[in-house]
Amino acid sequence: MSRGEGTGRTRRTDDAGARDLFRIALLRGGRGLRLGLTTLAFMLHQLCEALVPILIGVVIDRALEPSDPAALLRWLAVLAVVFLTLSLSYQRAATAMVGVYSYAEHDLRQLTMTRLLDPYGLRRRPGPGEALSLVTSDTYRVAGVSWSVVEQAATITAILTASTALLLISVPLGVGVIVSTVLVLLLMRRLAMPLEARGLTEQGSAARAGEVATDMITGLRVLAGMNAQGEAAARYRTASDASRRGAVAASRAVLAYSALSLLLSGVFLAALATASGCLALDGRLTIGQLVTVLGLAQFLQGSLAHVGTFASNWAHKRASARRIGTFLAEPPLITPQGGTGDTGPAAATAAATAAATATGTATDSGTGTGVRAGTATGSATDTGTTDATATGTVTGTRTGTTDTTDTTEVGVGLPPGAVPRPRTHPRTAPVVWCPPGHPTPVEVMPGALVGIVPRHPAHARSLSDRLAGRVPPARGELLIDGADAVDLGPEAVRAHIAAPPHQGTLFSGTLRANLTPPGGTPDPVVVRAAMLDDVLEHIGGPDADIGEHGSRLSGGQRQRLLLARALHADAPVVVLDEPATAVDPVTERRIAEGLRELPGTTLLITTSRILLSTCDHVVDLTDAADDDTAAHDDGTPDDAREGALR
Repeated sequence: MSRGEGTGRTRRTDDAGARDLFRIALLRGGRGLRLGLTTLAFMLHQLCEALVPILIGVVIDRALEPSDPAALLRWLAVLAVVFLTLSLSYQRAATAMVGVYSYAEHDLRQLTMTRLLDPYGLRRRPGPGEALSLVTSDTYRVAGVSWSVVEQAATITAILTASTALLLISVPLGVGVIVSTVLVLLLMRRLAMPLEARGLTEQGSAARAGEVATDMITGLRVLAGMNAQGEAAARYRTASDASRRGAVAASRAVLAYSALSLLLSGVFLAALATASGCLALDGRLTIGQLVTVLGLAQFLQGSLAHVGTFASNWAHKRASARRIGTFLAEPPLITPQGGTGDTGPAAATAAATAAATATGTATDSGTGTGVRAGTATGSATDTGTTDATATGTVTGTRTGTTDTTDTTEVGVGLPPGAVPRPRTHPRTAPVVWCPPGHPTPVEVMPGALVGIVPRHPAHARSLSDRLAGRVPPARGELLIDGADAVDLGPEAVRAHIAAPPHQGTLFSGTLRANLTPPGGTPDPVVVRAAMLDDVLEHIGGPDADIGEHGSRLSGGQRQRLLLARALHADAPVVVLDEPATAVDPVTERRIAEGLRELPGTTLLITTSRILLSTCDHVVDLTDAADDDTAAHDDGTPDDAREGALR
């Protein structure tokens, strides 16, 4: 396929996407009927506007010239009714139109946000600035298509009404108006073709400038630490200047287009007034008809000027629609599967048993080459042997036990009468994970605290992303209750496994809003485990403001808040990616003890010996062959890794 053919096909696809978005803006949710009624109301308004100069001419010819008071009162009453209809139709139509437009914009923003938050991800995810531009300015412009339809229909009604009146007064004048309108439409449509491309350029440059600004503000502390404020400012100036040039070029084009449209309408007005004056001098027009023609000419100037902007309005809206359509058509990062198969309880249990037998994971007899996690009562001691050398795993036990029948230890800090959380989540099911490059599956049983030792930080991020479904897993890599994660899909996987990214984001607002869903209450057990007590004391309680992106907190305090938020997740299994890299060793030791006592199933990806020492089991992936991350090395000595696994 030639390059030209590929470009043409892409353009046709973009056009189809733009049409679909326009259809959503105009018709979804029953808006088609409301939009039709509103359009009729605006057309009635313009009809009445055009009738005003016509009625004034009639009053002159049929009441004033013959000096007929009764006729004058009748026609003034008709004129009053026309003015009342004109006012009420516009008032009601404008009010209804605000609802039509607002709901259309809301639907388009919801559609765009849904795609941004699609659990299957995006192969090319837009940056923050581009995403903001798509959700705000682009949806605003596309939703404005409803106004364009209404206003253009009303304008055409006005022109047709005026042309009909002029044809009844003088055929040459009416024909001249119709021909002039068609010529203006064709000429301005031709001149508007470059505006769409300039609109795309303008919106793209604005999105890039916003993205650079967002990155700079987000990393302001890092830039200050690197003394790189000057370089960051220079990059923003470059992006901002490109955005300014694009906006100025687009604005100049639109202004030139509008000026030409106004010039053409002015020339038309002068020609119409001159022609009607000549006809009046020849006696072919009465005084009332002359007044009507001049009034309609003045009225038509605005309508013809608006006709000239039809093409430019659609060009900018099509540019925004193409941007949104291209974004919505972006292929998913994770390809959805056609079906999930039988994942009922019985089938899932049988599949889990078969998977454990086939992969050689440890069973209750105590022999095997896999990892056998502790039971719900906290007993993690194997009764047999495990080949740690062959599997790259090391078996350990938590110091002490946590018996679910003893609520004293688990329930410390709970309000009087409160029931402590159960040792395991009610939806907990066995998880079998085959880490890339690791020869033996890792079976994570309910209630276990399993340590995962990565090769380096990039490897840790990769493992967390795979468990969270941010990176498509291979078939057979992750099994949840016997069902393959590929068949379950990312939504089902994330409902069972919560694996927040290492570099989390705090939002402006209160600590409570950053910790739990709306209306939720911080769990005192989690607060204690994450060492948030001093943070609450520092800022003044859970309802105190933490500042923009947690600016009132130190780096270690922010990390502890992110840890507590992860532990509040309503998921049976929680994956923590190096959760204590910004805290001192004493705090890290207390966090490790808190995680050991905390109910639930946890996978802890870390190279910290302090955290690993409290795990039920530790899986060493430092020798795992992972092509994606093998090129990186964090410089961790071998003896440190060995010490972490002891």
